[in-house]
Amino acid sequence: MSKDRLSASRRLDVALALVSQGDYTAAIDVARAALAADSDWDEAHFTLGDIYERAGETENAVEAFRQYLMLDPKDRMGAEVRLTLLGAAALRDRLPPDYVRALFDDYAPRFEISLRDRLAYRGPELLFEAIRTHLPEMLRPMDVLDLGCGTGLVGEVFAGHVDAIDGIDLSPRMINRARAKGLYRTLVAGDITDMPADIGTDYSVVIAADVLNYLGDLVPALRAAHDRMKPGGLLVFTLEHGDNFPFDLGPGQRFRHHQRAISEWLVECGFNVLSDTLGVLRQEKGNPVEGRVIVARASDAMALMAGDLIIPGDPDQASGQTLH
Repeated sequence: MSKDRLSASRRLDVALALVSQGDYTAAIDVARAALAADSDWDEAHFTLGDIYERAGETENAVEAFRQYLMLDPKDRMGAEVRLTLLGAAALRDRLPPDYVRALFDDYAPRFEISLRDRLAYRGPELLFEAIRTHLPEMLRPMDVLDLGCGTGLVGEVFAGHVDAIDGIDLSPRMINRARAKGLYRTLVAGDITDMPADIGTDYSVVIAADVLNYLGDLVPALRAAHDRMKPGGLLVFTLEHGDNFPFDLGPGQRFRHHQRAISEWLVECGFNVLSDTLGVLRQEKGNPVEGRVIVARASDAMALMAGDLIIPGDPDQASGQTLH
């Protein structure tokens, strides 16, 4: 670390301490002093933008986030997401992959404690309950692909009910945590919209637990999943429910999807909806986060059973069934 960067780092630490005390005015002054010592430090520009936003100085926050993006076009810290939420950037069809990878690499050591103990996350359990009645009719061997597998929470719930589970995730550190559990046959670091050759092509079940929330347009991921599935295979996934068509970006920096958009995309990508229910995925700031729990079958006339297909009703209305 250069002498300028070291000086800037010390000042930025002081600024963050002032933020924790709620003194945003002083924090801004110290963060600007950090940038005076090292104006090329991208993280300092991002931090200054964050402090400005907390202080309600939107225009200054926008400028700081834009300065950050000039220094880090890959956007590892998610400045474009912040600009979108501030109304200063167009809504994209996905979060920047480098940002998501960096976010979860950093999150990996405390991921499960945060989700399970603090946020009461139960997405994998809701997915298993949604698909449980279908499992006895599935042909063996029943191989499963876990999209965005993270640390392996889906593997913990589904292991013992299927023959093999493979996983893919953007974050290598999350993959390492999942590997340590010994539940997965294959684990690959990669993008679920463009899956590498290490991932198989004959899965009976594809699971996406709380991962499609990081994509706006779901078509690339749904097509990639369909290409890896057996005819008649099942796709089961969770999404946060949204009222804006086709999607919007929520304050938690995750996409929320409209039911009609989901239904149209599934049909476009070769799936028939078997069930679409509402459930509480987790808690956030003490409030329940409502999501959709969807089971769909990869279209195949020989595999579909009469009466198995549920015809969606009013696309703007949730189904009457709710999972708890």
